[in-house]
Amino acid sequence: MGRKWKKPRYKKKATLSHADAAWDVRFQELKTYRKEYGHLHVPSCSKDHPSLGHWVNHQRLLYRSGRMLSERRDRLEKVGFDWISRGRSVEFRDSAYWDKKWERMFRKLEQFHKRFGHCQVPKTWGGYPRLSEWVKRQRHLQEEGTLSKERWRPLKALGLTTKKPGSLDPRWERSFERLLAYRREFGNCRVPAESKDHFQLGQWCVKMRRLKRNGVMSSEKRRRLDEAGFVWDPTKAREAEHDVLWLKWMAKLNAFREKHGHWRVPTDQRRYHSLRVWMDNQRISYTRGWLPAERIRRLDALEFPWMSERQRFQADSEQS
Repeated sequence: MGRKWKKPRYKKKATLSHADAAWDVRFQELKTYRKEYGHLHVPSCSKDHPSLGHWVNHQRLLYRSGRMLSERRDRLEKVGFDWISRGRSVEFRDSAYWDKKWERMFRKLEQFHKRFGHCQVPKTWGGYPRLSEWVKRQRHLQEEGTLSKERWRPLKALGLTTKKPGSLDPRWERSFERLLAYRREFGNCRVPAESKDHFQLGQWCVKMRRLKRNGVMSSEKRRRLDEAGFVWDPTKAREAEHDVLWLKWMAKLNAFREKHGHWRVPTDQRRYHSLRVWMDNQRISYTRGWLPAERIRRLDALEFPWMSERQRFQADSEQS
């Protein structure tokens, strides 16, 4: 019997992967660009060739990080590709350009520090998104020893250190910014817990006090809240305000006694009505045991009469 016929096997033609094919398309676009403009410096913000500009920058990034394939690198070098962009090349821009750019970023950092009191710019901060990366870059250059003393000196004076800060919670930062805005508007950080206009901020303040009380708040957050004037115990703060107000009323009462020579504050004169009400409230609180010992001592030092003339008259009548 003859041999059984077999269908011949043909080798499949090698095909490019999707990534290689896409790279080749961009490479051809780059050569076309050179024929049209005479160079390969494609601007990253080019309106006519936006995709090609981003692709060119990406090739430089891969080359600097050592992740570019040798075959692709050779093909780019053969067409005269420049691994240093025109914007980064020293021959196209002198040091004055970079000095001015550094000064602009430093002024942005100064504004941030003036507003928030620190240099820990979060990545999600909307005031100037690139400021966070710039601060990180300055810290990295200082650690490497390549940042000049003239630049590090003002940064250090502003509070920037080489110590890397802990991870910043964007949600916490937004709430903290709202707290600072509240302080600028009302002059304090005592946000009412049940405030209708600032309900979320009030609840956040309650949560911060609870975290500190339970000992689970980071020292960095506590430091920043302390610097902002955050009130950890609103009850004591209100008591302190009441003490100041009470001393003012006591001073008014003492001034009346020194001027008129007696404690009989008239009830029929409008300008003395509030003072008479305060005076009667002290007597009521004293009788019911509500008045603190310190306030009793202060009033006793002024020889304050704990009974009004009417009460004294009624007491004398009952005894007689």
